[in-house]
Amino acid sequence: MNTLIMNAAEGRIQIALAQEETLLCAQEWSAPSKGTELLTPVLADMLGRLGLRPASVDRIACVAGPGSFTGLRLVLTTAAAFRRATGASVAPLNVLQALAASLPFAALFPDRPSLRVRAVTHARRGLVHGQDFLVSPGSLPLPQGEPAMWELTAACGGQRPDVVIGSGLARNLAHFQDTFTSEAPLFLPSVIHPTPEALLALTLSLPGDAWVQRDLDPLYLRPCDAVDNLASIAAKRGQAPEEALAQLDRLLGPAPEDVIREKA
Repeated sequence: MNTLIMNAAEGRIQIALAQEETLLCAQEWSAPSKGTELLTPVLADMLGRLGLRPASVDRIACVAGPGSFTGLRLVLTTAAAFRRATGASVAPLNVLQALAASLPFAALFPDRPSLRVRAVTHARRGLVHGQDFLVSPGSLPLPQGEPAMWELTAACGGQRPDVVIGSGLARNLAHFQDTFTSEAPLFLPSVIHPTPEALLALTLSLPGDAWVQRDLDPLYLRPCDAVDNLASIAAKRGQAPEEALAQLDRLLGPAPEDVIREKA
């Protein structure tokens, strides 16, 4: 069983390939603006060096969000094309859970039975994606609630976490430090990308019914810029706002195969 894992949620392409439970290869590329040009050649090179054909990949796990619109679409579209060409099954991963799984728990907290970890990733100015997890040594992070879009004030509220990680922390470290003036959590702004081992562990933990033969939906939490700026976009195009909205609905509507499936 060969499993491909892909993540591009935050301007960095991560690709890993595993055979059964063994990680065969992992690559990571900083690609904030040229991910489309990189992903397919890197993937082809990786498979070629391992002596594998695309049809040798049985499963594809993709980080479906939350994260960058472009990055998520890149890996999900690539997985969709791969699936249609080879018949591989696909499954989604949560990047916030992968971040929490990347925390070097045993090294940092050898005497703690568990920790409440808050993973926050950058969304836009003043906003972060966030989720809390209960982390114990030897176990995968247990979600405490659902992924959410938080303003910075909310990201510092609620039940106090023991540790805060992620790009949302790194970009807003001063705010977090000023807000948690006493009994502050441990801030680890360097933990901003999942490790290949964490991505693999999450993938191997997925139940059988998580693997499907259809295109995966992205997990978007951030408001769509196109919707926020709809009036100005319509004015630039000489359209009425209603016309621009109808066009946006068509672009964001279900894939053709989903429409065919619903009609059937």
